[in-house]
Amino acid sequence: MKKSERLLAEKFLLQRIFEEDPDFVDKTMEAFGVSRSTVYNYITRLQEQGELERVGGSMPYRILYRTTRFTIDTSKEKSEDRVFTRDIAPLLADLPFNAQKIWRYAITAMLNNAMEHSRASAIVVVVNKSRLCTLVGVLDNGVGIFRRIQQAYREEMGEVLTTAEAASLLYTGKYTTAPERHAGEGIFFTSRLMDNFAIRSDMQLFTLSGAEEAAEGGERFRGTAVQMALANDTERELSAVMASYVDDEEGFVRTEIPMARVFGGQVPMSRSEARRLGEMLIGFREAVLDFTDMPEIGPDFAHELFGVITRARGDLTLRAQHANERIAAAIRRAERV
Repeated sequence: MKKSERLLAEKFLLQRIFEEDPDFVDKTMEAFGVSRSTVYNYITRLQEQGELERVGGSMPYRILYRTTRFTIDTSKEKSEDRVFTRDIAPLLADLPFNAQKIWRYAITAMLNNAMEHSRASAIVVVVNKSRLCTLVGVLDNGVGIFRRIQQAYREEMGEVLTTAEAASLLYTGKYTTAPERHAGEGIFFTSRLMDNFAIRSDMQLFTLSGAEEAAEGGERFRGTAVQMALANDTERELSAVMASYVDDEEGFVRTEIPMARVFGGQVPMSRSEARRLGEMLIGFREAVLDFTDMPEIGPDFAHELFGVITRARGDLTLRAQHANERIAAAIRRAERV
């Protein structure tokens, strides 16, 4: 087998192991027309190269990552682009150009948040790489992103938010605790660029995936931990993702809202909940409301959002996505009233 074919077979094998597929040997044999002994030769080679580790059990192997970790002293380092160019870009230089561009945007955005919003004295960056994907963590010892939002909201609005409510403000993409200096878009776009994205602070979790709303178990983390993952061979393009939400003339005018996450898994019933959501949508021209995992919405909530608010704001279009028939019916009634 040619080297290029062997590399493809090894990558296929690694992917099956990463996905914890118990038939990883048979599927590699079938996909590449090789013998069982050849597949185990691949496994031996991957172990010798430090890409696989034998752990036993029902899934006897696991992927190993090459890990690089460093700490940023924020009293000495103020420029996120210099940190990226000096310390991180060389670690990603073998990735396709589209992946490098995505990582440059994502990492510099998260470093900027830590440097300018968190009031942290130190930021730890961890880069984990395998042949399949890259994982990056940005952890700071600051006040914590959700506590910072709670403080800013209390000062501006005079209201006290729970940590879950503070996290919900990040889903639309325009909230920032420093509106005079930031647009608040970094977390929104980074979360859409990544395969997996999560922010943990205290016991609260912000993510688009199906993980639990609260980061239960373990010690309370007072700073902010950002976790990002992206396949090395991603076909995603930074410009294409941006174009889904940004108008050339008007800027960031389209957003997507995971409704079950914004409302913490609860069913929104009240007009006040609809008004808070409406406030989050100020400045947008179009919003896709994703009702995945939401069983229903209350009639008052529906009327306020799809009746009162949309009529008052003729420039705003709301589009329901993945709504079951009960939710769709509630929306239709609200729009008719």
